[in-house]
Amino acid sequence: MPVTGHYFKRTLVKRLVFGSLVVTLLLGGFVLWDDLERVDDAIIGVTQVEAEQVSPRLPVEFGAIDDQVRNSVRSMLASFLTERAQQADGHFIIAEIYDLDQHSIADSVMPGAESIDKAIDAAGHRFSHRRVWYAKHLIDGQLVIHVTVPLFTKAGTAQGWFEGAFIQSWPALARIALSGLRSSALVLIAIFATTALLYPVMASLSAGLIQRSQALLDANLGTLEALGGAVAKRDSDTSSHNYRVTLTAMRIAKAIGLSDQSFRALIKGAFLHDVGKVAIPDAILLKPGRLTPDEFTVMKTHVSHGLDVISHQDWLADAAPVVGGHHEKFDGSGYPRGAKGEDIPLIARIFAIADVFDALTSQRPYKSALPLEEALAIMIDGRGSHFDPVLLDVFLGLAPQLHVESANREEVALVDDLRMATKAAFVETV
Repeated sequence: MPVTGHYFKRTLVKRLVFGSLVVTLLLGGFVLWDDLERVDDAIIGVTQVEAEQVSPRLPVEFGAIDDQVRNSVRSMLASFLTERAQQADGHFIIAEIYDLDQHSIADSVMPGAESIDKAIDAAGHRFSHRRVWYAKHLIDGQLVIHVTVPLFTKAGTAQGWFEGAFIQSWPALARIALSGLRSSALVLIAIFATTALLYPVMASLSAGLIQRSQALLDANLGTLEALGGAVAKRDSDTSSHNYRVTLTAMRIAKAIGLSDQSFRALIKGAFLHDVGKVAIPDAILLKPGRLTPDEFTVMKTHVSHGLDVISHQDWLADAAPVVGGHHEKFDGSGYPRGAKGEDIPLIARIFAIADVFDALTSQRPYKSALPLEEALAIMIDGRGSHFDPVLLDVFLGLAPQLHVESANREEVALVDDLRMATKAAFVETV
């Protein structure tokens, strides 16, 4: 459906902002994740380097190790932990050596880290001959990285494993988070800057599209008006009937809160309800007296002719309920299907009321206009038989004002009102 320039600009801004936020969240999240992965890699690299510094200080073979050697290894691990305790960004608080059979040889735990040692033991560990294994735990409010590092002699022979618990300091973690947020902020700025640059380009490119879309709408509505008016003039010398009946149907539809989509379908159907009459001979269409049964049979075919006319245009397809159902009656006595009650489309039931009201209160070549009171009396008599009683009651409340607005009114004024109301229904202005 065509839109106004103001609506388009608002929609474009909303969509660009929404798209920018989505891209920022996705890309910013990826950047943050990548930063954290690189930090992880850096931390694990540090732990591996530090763990490998232990290897040269260990016996070459663990097979014949005695208590003296165990104590020596334990003392070396304690010194190792003490040496690293001064590092600001993080350090090992637990260190343990395992042989190739994954048996513990010696360990050392810094004072105050006993609860972390128990939690690490409960969490379990893994040994890999080829790579560093690690797991992250939040224990006692501290980020603890649990690692096992394969150890090798200078000759490249597998020696065993170093297992440790590395504490990452919160200031270092804060710097990591700040780095990630900074990266995300830069991504956000870059995306919104790009969006700001794209907006005028997209708005400029779309301006012509909006104008062409509105021109196409004007052409389509003009075709509706011209085609409907041409048919109406076969019944009388003006197109006023089409204008009045469409305005009346629109007023009833507004009063019952008809949906926008159905409202537009009603307008199309109102304009084209009798388009099939182009196939009816003038001798029958303009006959001043009552039609014979055979003539009436021919007259009724205008419904099928009308449906055939609109079936060739997708834009007119939703007018079919009115074109095909405006002669149905609520009690099932109408034509062409003999549909009954709510089996008759709602917009066809609305239009039937508007059509009959205008037929009764307007002059035709073969009849005079009836006074309002007489016309309404006839319609009330058809309540529940010809007309939907609920819709008729709504209409009766509107009828006096509708009659004042449309009776004996100049065709030019009717055209202006109808064009304004019709365009408002088809153009999005929100």
